Amino acid sequence: MDLLHSSGVSSTYYLQTHFSHNQKYFLSVSMATDLRNTFFLLFPIWFHVRQADAIKLVWVAVVGDWVNLMLKWLLFGERPYWWVQETDYYGNSSQPMIEQFPMTCETGPGSPSGHAMGTSAVYYTMMSSLLTIALKREEHQVRRWCVRVSLWTLFWFVQVCVCLSRVFVAAHFPHQVITGVVIAGGHRSPLECGESAVLVPPS
Repeated sequence: MDLLHSSGVSSTYYLQTHFSHNQKYFLSVSMATDLRNTFFLLFPIWFHVRQADAIKLVWVAVVGDWVNLMLKWLLFGERPYWWVQETDYYGNSSQPMIEQFPMTCETGPGSPSGHAMGTSAVYYTMMSSLLTIALKREEHQVRRWCVRVSLWTLFWFVQVCVCLSRVFVAAHFPHQVITGVVIAGGHRSPLECGESAVLVPPS
């Protein structure tokens, strides 16, 4: 694991060194994709757009956060900023000097990334809802294809930005944010199968 962690620290060092001019952007992405915004911002907006999807959004966020918490205490992953301060991996060679930010000071387990996992699950639900709305009356196949490609490109753009921002602030290693995105894809499916019938009241 030390080799994996050292590679992750190198990734953080590279981002902080070569993209320091984007610091405000990365910090803003991490703050904007905090799961609290799902409850205080996204849910009220979606409730006025599609009530059933708004309820689904909350359940995806709640279940995803619970799964993330359980996995963090089971996997108990390291955090880059703290690992590089405590490890003996570098021996007598100089360790990479990575910068600390206010949101870097998370002392709990780091794997999988809650930001990456939560954003993947929540934004997938939002994109699915937007697709349903956008394609409801659209019969032209080319335009339908363009809408799908546009929305899913936006979805993956957001995921990449979130993952890079968490690595940039030294809150997570790259493998932790990738794990978060992958696990989110796994827990979405069973939730979507049962929640429409059980959790969303009939209209």
